[in-house]
Amino acid sequence: MKYTRSEAKSWVKKSLRGYIGVTTTPMMKNGEIDEAGLRHNVDFLLDLPGVKGLYMNSIYQEFWTMTLDERKRVADIVIEAVDGRAPVIVGANHTSARDVVDLCRHAQAAGADLAMVWPPYYGVRTEEGVHAYYEYVAERVEIGMCIYSTVLTELGHFLTPEAVEKLSKIDNICAVKEVSLSLSGYSQIMERCGHLLSISSPLEEYHLFGMAAYPDRVPNFLLGSSRPIYMQDKDKPYCKQFWDAVERKDIAAASVAMRQILAVSNALHSRYLAKGTHNVALTKHITGLMGMAAGPVRPPMSAPPQEQIDEAVAVLTEAGLLPKKLRMAS
Repeated sequence: MKYTRSEAKSWVKKSLRGYIGVTTTPMMKNGEIDEAGLRHNVDFLLDLPGVKGLYMNSIYQEFWTMTLDERKRVADIVIEAVDGRAPVIVGANHTSARDVVDLCRHAQAAGADLAMVWPPYYGVRTEEGVHAYYEYVAERVEIGMCIYSTVLTELGHFLTPEAVEKLSKIDNICAVKEVSLSLSGYSQIMERCGHLLSISSPLEEYHLFGMAAYPDRVPNFLLGSSRPIYMQDKDKPYCKQFWDAVERKDIAAASVAMRQILAVSNALHSRYLAKGTHNVALTKHITGLMGMAAGPVRPPMSAPPQEQIDEAVAVLTEAGLLPKKLRMAS
């Protein structure tokens, strides 16, 4: 590890920068993991403007459809392909705290920089029980742990600001991915916990608000963002432009880039978050249009309806973001 347990919080603040982008898991037609495609995607993602790290085994990587061995294999491939070029955060999410410990230990041994540990996403859960779940894991691993505070119904347990404040006392809990989808909710957790550990929204509009309202607390990174994958390209590097402006503390320039991002996001991303879920299948299809290895999603998901695909192509075509050969075809 690059830090001790007691140094995890300060390491995150000093070491993470820019967009920590999500990855996807390409699949072959028979449903097996496309390992060559996964390696291609790592290079593709690290070449995207503004992306300075990867968060893997998130919801976009369909982790809940994989066996534990497959999840470990995917982690091994991604970490090996990154080869030290950027920080890697490995999702270690499970309803079983014992399996979370196993996944965290594997991530650390494989060379990951951090682990992401969601609250257990199914079953009977209480505030005290979830806190005990995190304590159980943290006592048995050395790797720094990010946690996820979200109101999205697909997860089903919201880590309140009060719960996060208690969890911040654990040495190796070092960052929070915050997706309350509410400026009020974002403000509450920043007020209560922003001085205790890094509170990061993956959404530019919340980060920009944080710069204005909490300049001494907003971190230097966006944790677990999918937007750099399909809301920019090298000719229109909106995410990089946003982050460059953020680093200059130029709110006006950051706002211009943010509006370009939101013009696409509101149609292809935010509208689904507002319903409490990610449209994983559509996002995966779009990544294939943009040049990533994709393939089908695994059951219990299904392919996106054709009308969603057609709308996505129209939005991306109007924004000039589809590769030229696809623009010409459409």
